[in-house]
Amino acid sequence: MSYQIYSHVLPSATPGTQRILKAHHFGEAGARPKVYFHAGLHADEWPGFLVLNTLIKLLKKADDAGLIQGEIIIVPVANPIGLAQNFHGYIPGRFAFSDGGGNFNRNWPQLGAKVEKRIKDDITDDSVENLLLIRKAIQNELILLPETTELQGMKKTLLALSMDADEVIDLHCSGEASMHAYVAQEFESHFKPLLALLGARVGLSEVETGASSFDETNVSVWRDLKGQYSNLIPWGSRSLTVELRGENDISNEFAQQDADALFSYLVLRGVVGGDLPVIDDSQVEYFPLDAMDLVKAPCAGIVCYHKAIGEEVEVGELIGEVVNLMDDDVDTSRYPLIARTNGVFFARVQRRLVVCGESIAKIAGKEHLAFRESGHLFED
Repeated sequence: MSYQIYSHVLPSATPGTQRILKAHHFGEAGARPKVYFHAGLHADEWPGFLVLNTLIKLLKKADDAGLIQGEIIIVPVANPIGLAQNFHGYIPGRFAFSDGGGNFNRNWPQLGAKVEKRIKDDITDDSVENLLLIRKAIQNELILLPETTELQGMKKTLLALSMDADEVIDLHCSGEASMHAYVAQEFESHFKPLLALLGARVGLSEVETGASSFDETNVSVWRDLKGQYSNLIPWGSRSLTVELRGENDISNEFAQQDADALFSYLVLRGVVGGDLPVIDDSQVEYFPLDAMDLVKAPCAGIVCYHKAIGEEVEVGELIGEVVNLMDDDVDTSRYPLIARTNGVFFARVQRRLVVCGESIAKIAGKEHLAFRESGHLFED
């Protein structure tokens, strides 16, 4: 048996308080392939908690049977700081209240330039040796990251657990949505089997979002170095963000279904022994992130949708309307939501009271939209 649990204590934010990150480890340390999972980095997104709890059960059985061949690290609750934002039963959990605030999944430390400075004189023609060299340099840079504050400590710990993994799978969810994922353009074919196993029809293909999110940070070093050294540098890490449907899509049935899919993926990648899954990825389709229409609320009010999640829409089509409760004339108080692209209506906010100008729905399209600015593809 190789299963172990490690608790990582974060710096104390205030006297008498202490938070921990609990990491579940399977396999021998240093075994390959290594895959890292976590859930709840946005602490208001909870489906991944139950999915990873269920996956751990499956992996414990596999471990007892001697089937763990690589290394697996699972942090089922990645953001105890955000979970502590409990206001009379409401947990906002998406933005930090300290360290200048900001989205918990934005502006993670970027190590590319520092790593390149460490390794530039030692790069050889041997890509395997280069991979080991870079991983060592990343480790050395991670040690130097500050951990004075609770948030710094959390980010440093999660990166230390994940940045030497061959694959990083970050579990999130949307307000209301079909299963989908954000995948770096370079990894579309690699992760297509995972999307198929999860039943995701929509993959949002990224190049560079400008968000410095957790999953992007894990691959940014390799992307930066490959830009300079080309084929001398292999992909030492591949990552993606999986959106596990909507906030309320939480059940034992969904958790078992999704955990089974993740387990099958680990078998496919040789991390766990077993019969290879049969995969039909014909329903998986990638859509460029800069072609995704963010539907804006034209006014404040109550939103009513005419289209269901997963439906195809056409440019110019009415997908819903917002009722302005402050208009004098109730007969003309409904303002249309119009699709600006042909594609799939795959996500929307859960609450029905919306704020003027906010993005309340997403349509995955194929054609670049002029108002979508590369490098600023996420708004929050």
